[in-house]
Amino acid sequence: MKYYFGFFFLISTCFFFACQSTRSEPPILDRQQYTFTGANRCDTTRNTGVNVEVSYFLLKADTKGAQKINDSLQTLAAGSVVSWLDSATVAINPDTHKDLTKAANLFAADYESVRKDMGHLGGCWELKTTADTVHAGPKTLTVKFDTYAYTGGAHPNSNLSFYTFDLDSGRMLTLADMVTDTTSLLGVVEKAFRKQQELSPHTNLEEQGYFLRDGHFFLPANVGLSMEGLVFYYNPYEIAAYAVGPIQVTVPYAQLTGILRSDWL
Repeated sequence: MKYYFGFFFLISTCFFFACQSTRSEPPILDRQQYTFTGANRCDTTRNTGVNVEVSYFLLKADTKGAQKINDSLQTLAAGSVVSWLDSATVAINPDTHKDLTKAANLFAADYESVRKDMGHLGGCWELKTTADTVHAGPKTLTVKFDTYAYTGGAHPNSNLSFYTFDLDSGRMLTLADMVTDTTSLLGVVEKAFRKQQELSPHTNLEEQGYFLRDGHFFLPANVGLSMEGLVFYYNPYEIAAYAVGPIQVTVPYAQLTGILRSDWL
């Protein structure tokens, strides 16, 4: 009998530690803040110069997956500035893709170049990026980078991007990684889109002013996991005019049975 209880105790102990080892806590985040402090920073008195602020985070973990995600987050943080630079400038300064300070300095240099060419600019150029988590599960992390930029013109511009990572490998997941059937997904999202925009299934979207690709509905560039479901985010100009603003559609997981891979839930 004592051998039986010893065996039972051993099995129970192994089961307990197996559960402990597979239980995953939400990742601990370390907030990073960058503010441009160069000589060309915005002077509110003269209303000239640039203002660049980037708030993002890194994972406080020593795993290979976390290190790879942190490399990606740093690149994305710098990229939120680089994307507003002249492509020729970026081509001869490739290190700006991972260096926020260099990217901000080039942003300021672009401002000075345009100001000299035009003789005068009516105000400071401004770029602000904030990164936050959308979903932190045991297997995945979805992050959004929200960027506001004003570089002259009639109005500022904004852009929001979603990125989903496999916490174990650190790999950035694509939509194809997360779903099994994009064709079926397209129909589900269009139905949710029409319902949110209060349009009937038979309403012609182009006649309503929406921008379609070859006359067909399409999935946005930005898709991410959230607590409520799969999020589909259309930035201004992506499917509708700037005045309409961004459009976000969330499809509950219950409606994605057989479409969304269970690996990432």
